[in-house]
Parts: sequence; structure tokens; C-alpha cells
Amino acid sequence: MKSKLLRIFGDKYLTILVLALTLPMSVSASEPVVEWQKTFGGSSWDEAYSVQQTSDGGYIIAGSTLSYGSGEWDVYLIKTDSDGNLEWQKTFGGPSCDIAYSVQQTNDGGYIIAGKTYSYGSIYSDVYLIKTDKNGNLQWQKTFDKPDWDEAISVKQTSDSGYIIAGRTWECEFDDWNVFLLKTDKNGNIKWWKTIGSWDVAISAQQTSDDGYIIVGRTLSYWSDNWDVYVLKLDKNGNREWWKTLGGSMWDEARSVQQTNDGGYVIARVTWSYGSGHSDVYLIKLSP
Repeated sequence: MKSKLLRIFGDKYLTILVLALTLPMSVSASEPVVEWQKTFGGSSWDEAYSVQQTSDGGYIIAGSTLSYGSGEWDVYLIKTDSDGNLEWQKTFGGPSCDIAYSVQQTNDGGYIIAGKTYSYGSIYSDVYLIKTDKNGNLQWQKTFDKPDWDEAISVKQTSDSGYIIAGRTWECEFDDWNVFLLKTDKNGNIKWWKTIGSWDVAISAQQTSDDGYIIVGRTLSYWSDNWDVYVLKLDKNGNREWWKTLGGSMWDEARSVQQTNDGGYVIARVTWSYGSGHSDVYLIKLSP
């Protein structure tokens, strides 16, 4: 895979770029000021998919690397201080392709990472869940799979110290992608696994104040053959309580969801249906 990428792209490589922005009181909201910017990576392709500020004021970054590791793409975990200076970096994975799409600091100071693996599990991609200590040292790793392709896009720690993992699963029997939601205990053991929908993809999930879950992503609109925003509410056992689709005549996709202090939800999305042309940022507020 490395050789194919290098033949296609020649000597042009991707490097992870991290920026910190501030917004002084004298500057308008359209003019953020760069405090610092950093790059990380080696001589080949390196990509970041998720970043979070850590309890010490630094940052944890997860993605994938072709520069380091033991295989093709490997999971790439980077820890910096508050000024973006490298404290440590780690790789995880096997001889094939392994990618991290989401990272979160856990209540013990360590990190939970979720993505997909071709190195472990079945012959297709499987859900890849990695737990490290505060220094990025591996504590355990798990793979989860249905019969076909599976990948985790979002992971969050839950109130019982377990984890909720959301993503998509491909079912060859029906020839479509479905949302999956996977709940584990604190050691990564499965408590339940739900598959929902048809031609739906989960991109972000969060536990709600009633111990249920809110999930957003995209769904294929049958009347327009475009993607619409998909919002799904589940109870604490993963049973569906309600769902909504939102969007216009073109492509719309939800990227992030948070519960608000009034019990409702705020959703950040990208839209081609509304705005000034091409893709635009679109913010949605829902009631409880």
C-alpha cells in the first residue's frame, strides 16, 4: 500500500498540522488570531482525525501514520503540552491498515481510541478499540466485528466508566451501510451491540442526561438520492426512542452533537442545501 501511494503522489506527503486560535476582545469573530501552529509526522503520509484538550491543558491527537509503526497505515497517537510541543507519540496496529478516528481522555487520565483495523479480526475491516494509560502505553485493545465491514467513528466514556462507540457497518446481504452503536464495560467487553437503519452512517454519539444516547450522522434520502442529517435518540439499553431526518434538496451531513443545558441538542453540520454556495457550516438546535 505504501508503494502504491508513493507512485500516485510522488514525493508529496501529508503532515499533521495543529493550530491554536485565540479571539481577542478587540478582534471580530471573523478574525481569529493564530497563537501557534505545529506539524507532526515523518517522511511519508500522516493524518489527524480527532483532537481533544487534556486535563493538564495539553492536547491529545489521534489519526494514522505511514511514517512510523509496524505495518501499512498504523494508529497514530500524539500528546503535546499546552503550547503544542511534542511530549510523546505512539503507534498501534499490525501488519496491515489500522486507523483511529476518535480519541477521548478517560477518567483515569488515560485515553480511549476507536477506529478500524485490517490487521486483526476478520478478513474485512473491524472495529478497533484501544485503551492506554496517561503516557500512551497500551493497557488493552479489542476488535469487534459483524460478518462484513465495520468501522468506529466516535467513542465516548459513559457514566459507568464504560464506553459507547458509534460508526457504520456494511451488510453484504442487503448491500448497504447501517448505523451501529456498541456499548462496552470499562474493560472493553461488549454489553450490547445495536444495528439500526438502512443506508445510514453514525458520525458522533454522546450519552444524554437520562443515561440514553444521542447519535447524529447522515442518511440516504430516498426521495432525492442525496444525504440528509440523521438524528437518533436511544434509551440506556440501546432501544430507539425517536429519530429525525433534516435537510434540503442537496447533500447535508451532521458531524457533531452535544446536549444543551435545557435538555435539547445542538448539531453542527455541513450543508450543500443552504447558504451561499458550495458547502457551508450549518448549526441546528433541537428541543428535548
